[in-house]
Amino acid sequence: MADADPVTIALVGVVVAFAIIGVFEMRFLRKKMKNRRVRTPKGESELPDSAHNAIVTTKAIISSMERQGIRSPEASAWVREAEMAYQRHNYRVVLELTGKARERLLALKSAHVAQGDLVKLEQLAPVGAADEVTTKEMLQNEIAPNLVQSKFSIDLAVSALDQARLNGRDVTQASGFLDAAKGRFDAKDYDGALSMARLSKRAADGQTVEAPARATVVLTAPLAPPTAPVRSCPSCSAALGTDDVFCRKCGMRLVPSTCASCRADLLSDDAYCRKCGARVSA
Repeated sequence: MADADPVTIALVGVVVAFAIIGVFEMRFLRKKMKNRRVRTPKGESELPDSAHNAIVTTKAIISSMERQGIRSPEASAWVREAEMAYQRHNYRVVLELTGKARERLLALKSAHVAQGDLVKLEQLAPVGAADEVTTKEMLQNEIAPNLVQSKFSIDLAVSALDQARLNGRDVTQASGFLDAAKGRFDAKDYDGALSMARLSKRAADGQTVEAPARATVVLTAPLAPPTAPVRSCPSCSAALGTDDVFCRKCGMRLVPSTCASCRADLLSDDAYCRKCGARVSA
């Protein structure tokens, strides 16, 4: 028994040590869970506003597209389900359903614009095939490719940007893409405007977006080279060169239109300035 006493004492010491460690670990876990329960409601409190705004935005898009003749029973059904989920306080379900509805609406809008008015013309069944082709060609020439798509995508990006601001997200990158999209649209670069608008919406929705090269460069239309003012003879209106002293058609002597000294207006037969008396040089 004397030999077993140290072993027994060691075992008791180990048990006591584990018991002490377990007590401290339980206290730590309880404190951590309590802090998590305190933090969770703060994050959850933002969901009702986000869900409400998502429903309002999606319903506005549906209403706008219905006025353009585009209807989606599927998207409308998702919105109704989202409203019921909102009443049951299932806010994450609301965000998921409204997101699906917006994606469906965007796909329908793109398909509708791709077909354009050419589908309507085919449904009219015109008598003259030659007239039909001519009208189609006129529409294709009048509406630039991606003009309508880029405008619609810019509107969606604006809505997404407003929603992101309400949710407190950083919209710096999304705003930069949106400004670039508007600049390219104004410069009639509709392909670039469509690309930038889609990047802006993705960034506003919280997705990670890598900025392409020269993404924020706003394109501008090339300026036409300056043209020299056209001179004409005050007597016979014949076209004149910039260095002509006499009209090559009627022979009238030409003088400057203003005095080189005082900038006063001159008549065609003035030899001296009527204001300062300076000699008029040809």
